[in-house]
Amino acid sequence: MYNRFFVVVNPAAGAGKCAQRWMRLRRRMEELCASLQIAYTEGPGRAIALARDAAGNCDAVVAVGGDGTVSEVANGLLESGYKTPLGILPVGTANDGAIQFGIKSVEQAFDALAGGVQRFFDTIEVRYGGSQGAQTRHALMFAAAGFGAELLARTTAGVKRLFGPRLCYAVGFIRALWHYRQSRLEARSEHGVFKGSLFHVCAGNTEFAGGHSMRLSPGALPDDGKLNLCIIDRLNRLEALVHMPKLFHGTHTGHPKVRYFSGERLEVDSDPKAPLAIDGDVVGFTPATLTIRPGSLAVLVPFSPGA
Repeated sequence: MYNRFFVVVNPAAGAGKCAQRWMRLRRRMEELCASLQIAYTEGPGRAIALARDAAGNCDAVVAVGGDGTVSEVANGLLESGYKTPLGILPVGTANDGAIQFGIKSVEQAFDALAGGVQRFFDTIEVRYGGSQGAQTRHALMFAAAGFGAELLARTTAGVKRLFGPRLCYAVGFIRALWHYRQSRLEARSEHGVFKGSLFHVCAGNTEFAGGHSMRLSPGALPDDGKLNLCIIDRLNRLEALVHMPKLFHGTHTGHPKVRYFSGERLEVDSDPKAPLAIDGDVVGFTPATLTIRPGSLAVLVPFSPGA
């Protein structure tokens, strides 16, 4: 029974709509548990510190927001060294992480918090360059360099607010295509070294991204102990535009310029340094080392007989 929750609310999530949504959900949370502590984030990275400090002093730390909030809370829990599970109230723009952990709605989220079970999922340990030197984060869904990072950078809060959770990433794709300049990337895995003007390099832990609209890593499972690695050779703008539907439907893996395989580790470097995206946010830059960490994160999910 989980009845002591520490809740981390990101008011800016969901293109700024999270604060209003949380006000409608707060009473249900108060009725659900014996002890409820609430903290609000003031900017990027704050949820990591809040979750790290709360772990070990509650039954679960609950992320109220979207994929970025869930990712930060998960990172705080992993940094803490405690096995405190992650709870999720998905009120962000995309909510891909929640969906792929089996939480497809707010109602299912409350089911998980009220009487769910713990499941252990893989994470991707990402060591990368940041503004303060070498840093480490854990991705729940994917880490990407190249066009994927550009796409996320161009899918701004304004784009999300204007076009909504489904169309915003398609708009971001077009904006990224106009601005993106391919740099020399090198990707190194157990399967060899791939280098040149690569269009996109991605390590996936789950299938979908972009509000469940892009099937970036077909067949990926968050509990199979493997990374699904995707490396796309140089594409010009016309090629990328023509083949965009394949990326959304997950059929891009059959294209002759795409290498798609599983592995446990991927090293990415570039000249010059290239932006690096983790779970929907651009957080740093190359060089980066991505390593699968099997069963490293406990998540509260709805009870499912036979699961």
